[in-house]
Amino acid sequence: MKKKSFFLISYFIFLYLVPFKAVGQELNFITIEIAPWAYKSADGNQYLGVFPELVSELEARTGYKIRMTLTPYARINKELESGRQDCTILVSDNKRKEITERGELLFNHPVGILAKKDTVLKKYSDISGLRITLLRGSAISNRFDHDEELKKEFDTDYLISLRKLQHGRIDAIAGAIPTIQYLAKVNGMADLLGKPLELGSEPIYLQCSKKSKGVNYIKNLNDAIKSIKHDSTLWDILNSNV
Repeated sequence: MKKKSFFLISYFIFLYLVPFKAVGQELNFITIEIAPWAYKSADGNQYLGVFPELVSELEARTGYKIRMTLTPYARINKELESGRQDCTILVSDNKRKEITERGELLFNHPVGILAKKDTVLKKYSDISGLRITLLRGSAISNRFDHDEELKKEFDTDYLISLRKLQHGRIDAIAGAIPTIQYLAKVNGMADLLGKPLELGSEPIYLQCSKKSKGVNYIKNLNDAIKSIKHDSTLWDILNSNV
């Protein structure tokens, strides 16, 4: 009897960790085009970064065929709202909460302010008077997002922001701290930035368009993400890219 119970328990654990494969189903995934999250190889023939590696794992664990589209941040909601794209794996925002079904949490991403090196940021009041840029449509923190006294402007990607900071057109960048630091490093601008002022963290979720046929497949995608986290594949992907 004990032996039978052991095999039953093992079987259910197996079902939990190895999601059902639905061979032949096709989905369209979209995300922001920015290293190290997602970017094209030098020859333009390959997608690289955290997101493409996650998509490969989801394909292997679900049997779905997933086509990827990389785009500026501001374009993502339009594509999901129309149903042209099925899902994304990204931070959320107020608009995306309305037009998508939220799936599994992958990890939390620290967000805040990075200023030029000679500007010391220790508390929120230190950003007063600074010219700060952020990605259009992004959310930083409730206080920052609703602070009408701050001098804010908007860019379509962080590399543009870094170049503006380099040329003295802005004083600080608000956004995903590890991503901004990574881009500064690979573009020879690491010495440009001071220590970040962390304002919080943004959860990275699977999010699927309510107009997508793929909403019915969120459970399988969620199960695959759970298994990616459980066997440490997710952390291997993050550590190898960031």
